[in-house]
Amino acid sequence: MSWTTIETSAVKSRLATAELNALRSLQLADGQADPLEEVIQRVVQEVRGYVATCPQNRLSTGQTVPSSLKDAALALIRYRLATRLPVRSLLTEERKEEGRDALTLLRRVADCKFVIDQPDDPEDSNVGGTAAQNLNPQKQNFSRDSLNGL
Repeated sequence: MSWTTIETSAVKSRLATAELNALRSLQLADGQADPLEEVIQRVVQEVRGYVATCPQNRLSTGQTVPSSLKDAALALIRYRLATRLPVRSLLTEERKEEGRDALTLLRRVADCKFVIDQPDDPEDSNVGGTAAQNLNPQKQNFSRDSLNGL
């Protein structure tokens, strides 16, 4: 599997047309743009953040997510769109659970407990970083007597 871009068409495939139209147009302030692109962008950044937390992972270039996390990203996008509205009829129990499951999976990725495909085109930086090294290690001598009075 590879890394993929989350397209508007993928979100559309997860919602009925009437639902999507309502989520994209209701509760907009004057001059406010369609929220779909912003929600997609935020969720993609969130997924990439979870991926980057595990030092074994690398990020692909661009605004992409691992294909194995695409369903989780789409579930979060749908959940975030649905929570924009004061009417909760679009936020069914099944969709709530799907959102919780997506976050659980992302936490597993961050904890290095769910392996994702590494990208063919990784970003230049070492995402997870390396452990800090103590260049001047000194033996610390802590005992009951040396800490007496603290």
